[in-house]
Amino acid sequence: MYTRTINDPVYKFDLIYRGSRDGINNETFKDYCNGRVASLVLIKVQNSNKIFGGYSSIGFNSIGDGYFVEFGYLWYSSSDNFIFSFEHGEDTQNMKISRVIDYSKSIIINRAGFNFRWGSLCMTNQTLHLNNSDNAYENNLHTNKT
Repeated sequence: MYTRTINDPVYKFDLIYRGSRDGINNETFKDYCNGRVASLVLIKVQNSNKIFGGYSSIGFNSIGDGYFVEFGYLWYSSSDNFIFSFEHGEDTQNMKISRVIDYSKSIIINRAGFNFRWGSLCMTNQTLHLNNSDNAYENNLHTNKT
């Protein structure tokens, strides 16, 4: 069995943007993350143990010309994207994962900082949203609001 370590290049992570450090803001997020690929978003809910997030194998902003336009928005395709939630950050047994269903509309480029489909997980202005109402992903990640 091979144990991965912090020096393993396969699992090298660079912290590019941090809301508590850089501010939760669409334009700041876009400035920091523009052109990046294989991006992981982690959201820790303030005064709670809840953690939400998403993975995009193609990034979020200025990610090439492999898109189509619908209703004035740019849509990018990816079969690898997923969103997830932990109701309690230390309890990995109760994690919920939701893989993208409609690959052709995995990421939408609009005014939001990042947007996994129609707000399935997105940053809009200074607010973070989790809403899988259009069934773009397998499972709805509804959670109790606190």
